[in-house]
Amino acid sequence: MNDSSLHPHDRLLLPQEKLKSPIWTMGISGIVLLLISFMGFGVNRSEFYHAWLFSFLFYFGLCAGSFFWVLLHYVTNAGWDTLLRRQVENVASLFPLVSLFSLPIFFDIFSSHLLYEWTRPEIQKLKDYLEKSLYLNVPFFCLRAFIYFCFFGFVSWFFRKLSCVQDEDANPYHSLRLKRLAYPIAVIFGFLFTFFAIDWVMSLDYRWSSTVWAFYLFAGSAGASLSFWILILIMLRQRGYLQQLNEEHYHLLGKLLFAFTALWAYLAFSQYMLIWYGNIPEETYFFIRRNYDGWYYVSLLLVGGRFALPFLFLLPQSTKKNKNFLGFVALWVLFMQAVELYWIVMPMELSRNFAVGWIEMIILIGMGLVFLAGYLKKATEAYLYPIHDPRLQESIEVYN
Repeated sequence: MNDSSLHPHDRLLLPQEKLKSPIWTMGISGIVLLLISFMGFGVNRSEFYHAWLFSFLFYFGLCAGSFFWVLLHYVTNAGWDTLLRRQVENVASLFPLVSLFSLPIFFDIFSSHLLYEWTRPEIQKLKDYLEKSLYLNVPFFCLRAFIYFCFFGFVSWFFRKLSCVQDEDANPYHSLRLKRLAYPIAVIFGFLFTFFAIDWVMSLDYRWSSTVWAFYLFAGSAGASLSFWILILIMLRQRGYLQQLNEEHYHLLGKLLFAFTALWAYLAFSQYMLIWYGNIPEETYFFIRRNYDGWYYVSLLLVGGRFALPFLFLLPQSTKKNKNFLGFVALWVLFMQAVELYWIVMPMELSRNFAVGWIEMIILIGMGLVFLAGYLKKATEAYLYPIHDPRLQESIEVYN
């Protein structure tokens, strides 16, 4: 069976030549904005590095969450999302690009010591640091970062590679091979993401700790990447691609977004409640810092905007099946993910009243343009869906 007989009305590929110019335009524009952002290095180094970390974490989370959805497809032997899977494969394969975004952070770790206070020589003499120094030290931090980036970059590339090879040779063994590999890789993925969350985010305040921190960050990343996935699918469908995509797919995606909204709220509340109940000074300081001045209103916004609004809007079945409404909620969740990461990272520098400066905006937009250019480049290099996956027909005919 050839491709055209299976999907006679589908456009299988994005126009590579037509998109070549927009890809270069976005990529170069993003790089220019990032170069302009270095002017902020001379204005306020601390704000610059914190803003850079915030943006890096946002796009790293999109890649990590996307790869989670790829793994979940194989681990659960899902068939309904086969038609949709290629887009999260494309996003997840951007790990090497996003890893490059981390380079200025390493410069700070080795020189300025403005992000992670445990890298400062005067802090390294304190008793509370020495108790954690076996783990929190610069050489070991860099080694772990190297492992994270190499692992995530390789496995995301490998899964997409085999999926694309199957498009050419139509060998069903590739699906079986990826399914077998997904189980151990999912375990390793969870293990490494946990330590990434500790290293790159929780250690911003090395005195503070939370036992659910990695799960909390993961829930946010999974929800944000799912939202990004939904937006990509809607835009492709509106432009005449993925014609087999229907309201049943939207309904299932909406269910997942609803579930991960609830999961995020459960973990966020659990973390807050346990720290509040324990009332240990070095733990409560995390929330005290974020409950004064303007940051207090951002905290309230997270409660209402990150949980209550998406939860209520996605309760009815009709809203989950409506692509326009689902797209609006997905865009809102993606925005709230950026707000949440800003709320996590920036109070470490902006201890004064809440503010959003030009440095933060330029870095976020600059990285975003480079990120989108990378995604479009990947999207034009392969079919928009795995045309020879054994479960493709099941995905097309899905009903729930």
